[in-house]
Amino acid sequence: MFTILVVVRKKPEVSQDEFRRIWKDVYGPLYQKIPQVLAYKQYHLTDRRKDDAEDPIDGVAIMSFDSEADMHAAWKTEIYKEASKIRESIMRETAVGVHVTAVDEIVKIISPSP
Repeated sequence: MFTILVVVRKKPEVSQDEFRRIWKDVYGPLYQKIPQVLAYKQYHLTDRRKDDAEDPIDGVAIMSFDSEADMHAAWKTEIYKEASKIRESIMRETAVGVHVTAVDEIVKIISPSP
């Protein structure tokens, strides 16, 4: 499995409520229609930073695919292109705004009890 984490910052002119509504109700559901996407989760965040050194982080998305090749195939679909237009309207499109990383290893220190 190939998993990515996407750190998201909204555009300053978009309110937090509007950002969350569009991300959750409009943008996110499009990923259900992309066959290569095995899992997609959004974490809506309130950044608790103590200084103004960086802009706040508004969310993290975690997506899983069978392989990196499947991720690239997903990014070529018409549905992903539609999602990209929505993303561009609400999210900052720089390394400061949308930052994608791949998961190399998951280390479980404490797991929740069943």
